[in-house]
Amino acid sequence: MSKLTPKLVKALSEPGSYQDGRGLQLRVSAQLRKSWVFRYMMSGRRHDLSVGSYPAVSLRDARLAADKYRLEISRGINPVLERRQEREGKSSEKLEAKTFQSEAARYIRTHSPSWSTKHSQQWQNSLAKHVFPVIGSMPLAQIDTDDVLEVL
Repeated sequence: MSKLTPKLVKALSEPGSYQDGRGLQLRVSAQLRKSWVFRYMMSGRRHDLSVGSYPAVSLRDARLAADKYRLEISRGINPVLERRQEREGKSSEKLEAKTFQSEAARYIRTHSPSWSTKHSQQWQNSLAKHVFPVIGSMPLAQIDTDDVLEVL
């Protein structure tokens, strides 16, 4: 059941989170900026998805967006991942092609210039011995908490 009204949304002037119902909420910052957030659970994790800023996104539009996200969730689609893929312009095939090992190598190449030789070698050895055998060849999109816990 919806609790907010367009008149109430416009009048809100106290920082906080105001529930509209079914996961939709309006957050008012200390600077009195208002933004819509859709909160949902998927795969045992809580997700907060920005719907947009008020008044650019009206209460009606925020509710329509929340309905769309609920439909995606009911079909097993995670709206956060879907938006991320759209934003980055990557197809799911490209995301699947990125493995943990390839991205770890990219990370080491990027950051190792600021590391000592010993530190760089320790990173590479630890990953090769403990991590790559378990999740090295896995696509990043498929790695979940249980996989990480297995490595630890």
